[in-house]
Amino acid sequence: MVIKNTTSVGGVDSAARQPQADAAAPRRQPDSVSMADADRAAAVARAAQTQVGLSRSARLAQVEGAIHAGTYYPSASQLASQLLDAAEIDARLQNIVKG
Repeated sequence: MVIKNTTSVGGVDSAARQPQADAAAPRRQPDSVSMADADRAAAVARAAQTQVGLSRSARLAQVEGAIHAGTYYPSASQLASQLLDAAEIDARLQNIVKG
């Protein structure tokens, strides 16, 4: 490859390329981020976890009483299904809180 023309390129007049600011044009507001929605979502998730924890505590007390009375006969498939459901709910809540 042979370069024949080696003259330099002149500077670009930046003022000529910039559009004139219109005095009547509204100014753009700067972008902003609010954590209020994230804080509210986290508070709702914490409240839900607390409520679930209280419900679990009551249910565990019921099961413990039935075990001591000898009247607790769990279904293995039901128990496995409930454990998996609870784990899935916990994982989803953790993902919501982590955002």
